[in-house]
This record gives sequence, C-alpha cells and structure tokens, in this order.
Amino acid sequence: MNSKFLKIAFTAVFAIPFGIVSSDSIVASQFSSRFEQNQSEEYLLSCGGGGGGGGGGGGVKARKAKKAKQAKAKALFKQRKGIPLSDAEKALLAD
Repeated sequence: MNSKFLKIAFTAVFAIPFGIVSSDSIVASQFSSRFEQNQSEEYLLSCGGGGGGGGGGGGVKARKAKKAKQAKAKALFKQRKGIPLSDAEKALLAD
C-alpha cells in the first residue's frame, strides 16, 4: 500500500507538471521554427548563398567542349579494352 501511494505522489508532483510544461504545442512551435530556419539556411548554402549570378554551363562552347571530351574518353576506353573503333573515334584519337 505504501508503494502505491508513492507512485501516485510521484505522478502528481513530477509527471503532471512536467507534462503541462512540455506540452506538444510549446515544444513543437519552438522546434519547428528552428527546424525551418536551419532548412532555409542549408538551402541557401547549397544554392550558392542565395545571391547573384547564374553559375552553370557557360554556353554553347562549353557544352560542345564537354561533349567532345566525353567522346574522346569513350574512344580511349574502347581502345584500352580492345573494342573496335569507328572512323570518327579513330580521328578523335589522332588529334
């Protein structure tokens, strides 16, 4: 009987007031605002700080140069593996 009284007393003294203070609305409002702020800061950092300029391909010349580089790499790979090369790939490797 004594332990039952202690359990009830403990619940009344500690658990109930703690439950009221740390209710979902209080904790959730503080947590969500911090979470949203962190998310927006991370998004801005991942996008380059959120300011200025494009930052991208650089135009038609850059895309053509990238495509030519990839084609040459593909031809070199085929050559190393002993796969027959096409005439265009042979011309790329001759440069």
